Parts: sequence; structure tokens; C-alpha cells
Amino acid sequence: MPPDRIVIATGNPHKVEELRAMLALPGVGFLGLGDLPGAFAEPAETGATFLANATIKALSYAAQTGLPCLADDSGLEVDALGGAPGVISSHYSTDGVEAGMGRAERDAANNARLLRELAGVPPEQRTARFVCQMVLAAPPLRGGALWAPSSSTEPPLSPRFLTGPDLTIRHTDLLPHWEKGGHTYFITFCLENGTLTEAERAIALDACLHWHPERIRLHLVVVMPDHVHMLFTPVEVCAGRWPSLPWLMQSIKSFSSREINRLHGRSGKVWQDEYRDEIIRDREEYFAKLEYTGLNPVRAGLAEDWLAYRWMGGEEVERAREAAGRLGGIGERRPGRRGGGPECPAPEEADRGIERGESILATSRGTFEGRIGLAGEVPRGENGFGYDPLFLIAPKFVRTSAELGAGEKNRLSHRGAAAALMLEQLRRMSAG
Repeated sequence: MPPDRIVIATGNPHKVEELRAMLALPGVGFLGLGDLPGAFAEPAETGATFLANATIKALSYAAQTGLPCLADDSGLEVDALGGAPGVISSHYSTDGVEAGMGRAERDAANNARLLRELAGVPPEQRTARFVCQMVLAAPPLRGGALWAPSSSTEPPLSPRFLTGPDLTIRHTDLLPHWEKGGHTYFITFCLENGTLTEAERAIALDACLHWHPERIRLHLVVVMPDHVHMLFTPVEVCAGRWPSLPWLMQSIKSFSSREINRLHGRSGKVWQDEYRDEIIRDREEYFAKLEYTGLNPVRAGLAEDWLAYRWMGGEEVERAREAAGRLGGIGERRPGRRGGGPECPAPEEADRGIERGESILATSRGTFEGRIGLAGEVPRGENGFGYDPLFLIAPKFVRTSAELGAGEKNRLSHRGAAAALMLEQLRRMSAG
């Protein structure tokens, strides 16, 4: 079944009403952020694609409101400009930077830049489209964990959580390190300077995977350009004895440092001396760390889905990739899901998303095709904003989208197309 209440990720009441009409479905109520008590933090839209930004917003507001959230991201793609303005459509004139301009001033500056960059491009090569990407996300389950438990009382990989007071505390010049044999750790260590190349990231990943599964059960590791996150549980090597944390970290860091230096025929320091470690206290914290680690490259704009990032490894990756094969190669997945459920499910999978407890329940994408008119022929029209007065509607390329009436524009628009596809998925959930 679909959720009975869905938050639309906007405080604009006109947009809420517009989407409420487009997505009308018996038994489902749509709310705007302004309909809920309290204030909500606006997430930074750091994604490199419309899908990434819509996902960031949907997940953030679902977590803040505790309700399923529908978010969208949209903009203009011009083929002659390689897809620009793209995700910076709203701030194209300032290269994506908020400059404090009012809406009318900003629209005029964006339009002027677009026409200037298309100067000399013939009409048939000025093809473009408005794109709208929608994402429906569920709120975190069970105290923040984005994993839906099965009948088992333990997570899929059975990490060991902190119990009792018998901790070993190792002091260094900078940080204390807390250790308890055989318990699950979240570790972060950072590059001394600069960023890792792709080849260097591969070396670091190999070093992290080296002791799995003989000395550690590596649940998840991600090698970012300037730091590494690891979530692992040491394996008991004999009765009551486990590899020590300092030994493990020294082994991983020294081996990778040596191999990275050997790659370049040099010597010197690669990693910072210290590392940060946390003992995982309970299942909620485990899945929160799993989620944080897996989505690091997505939130940094390095990948659109976590399994597409090459410098990721561990049992969670193996499990999700196996599940991806069983589901016919759906690749966009989030860590920590029962069965490796899809982040961006195909339509036939979306209607089973709630039952699987996935965070991303459905996605849809709509486009509005046309081309950018020639300077002097455009801008035209009073019924639009942004790039509407420049955008000639396919297939005749006679009217701009700013010359359409509200009803016709909603029917033809990218947002209308994305909403229609989203409504189909909500109906399938309802039918199921």
C-alpha cells in the first residue's frame, strides 16, 4: 500500500497545490512543509545530477519530518552546450553560486548568458529540454536505522555491539583509542595532503580488504579522495584474543603507504598519524554508520548510486551486488537493506518498495522537449518564468512555454510528465 500521508519538499503553497492536483489519489493526503509544525533545515544540493539532488532533498526531509517525502529537482538541458545549464539552471549566470539576486534579476541574467553562449548556433542545433526528476523517500525506521528488520533479532551480518564496562583505552599524543575485543568499530583515517588518484584509491581499498575475512569481518569500506571509512568486526584468532586495533590500522596504513610510494618511485608520509575510532553501541548506530559510509560518494557527487562507486568493498557490497544480479541488474542500491533493495527501483520493483522497507520508494523522470529561440525572436510570453520565454515548444517550435495557459503548460510540462509517472507507481502500490 502507498503511504497515507506524503510530504512535498517545498514551503511554496502554490507548488503544493499544483502537485496535489497532479497526484490526486484516494486515501493519500499531500502536505507541504508549511503545513507541519516547526522549522526544517534545508539540505545542501551538492549532487551532480537532478536525481542526486532530488534524492538528497527527499531523504533529508523524510528524516526531519518522520513522514514519506516527495522531492523534485528540475532544470534545463541544452544539447549544444553539453547539457548545461543542468543542475545549476537557477544560478547559471553565476556558475551555480547564490549571489543574492531577486528572481526577476536572476532570470534575466540567466537568459542573457544562455543566449550569449548560443550566439551563432543555428536553430536546428538549439534543441533543449526541461527535465524534472522526482524521488519518493521513506523516513528512517527504528530510531534512525534505514533498515527494515526481518524476523531475526540481529542485523544481517551480526556485528557485535558494546556491552559492559571492560574497555581498553590506549592513549596517544593526540587521541585516546577505545578498544574492546571482538566488537564492531567505525574507523576513519585521512590523507596527509592532497587527494588520492584512482590508482592510489585502488591500493588503499586492497589494503583495507587484505585481512578480510581471516582477521576482520569487513562490513563496509569506502575510499574517498582524501579519507577512508571502515566498518568492521575483528575475528577471534584464539580463545579470548582478537587482533588489536592499533595493529590492524598500522598494517593497513603502512602497507598502502608503501605501495602508493612505490607506484610513484618516492618515499614520504601518505596518511595522517592518527585515526578516529568508535565502538558501535547498538544496531541503530550500526545501520546509521553503514548508511553514512555507503552514501559518502553519493553525497560528494562522485557517484549516483553507492554500488557504482568503484572504491567500495566489504560484505555489504558483496551481498548487494549478488542481490542486484538476482533482480536483473538493477544497480542503484543503498547499503544496509534486506536483500539489497534498489535505491532507484525500476517500475516493476517500486510497488514492492514499502514492504521491503527501502528508503527510496519510487522515482520518476519527465521531460518537456523544445529548443531555444534566436535572440530577437525571443523572449516572448508573460505566463512563465526562468527560461520559459526562450523555450520554443516541440514539434512546431512556434510558441514559447511562457505563451501557454496554466492548464496546457501543466499537461505538457516536465513536472507534469514526472508527476504522471509517479502517480502510476502510487496506484500500483495501492493495487498491491
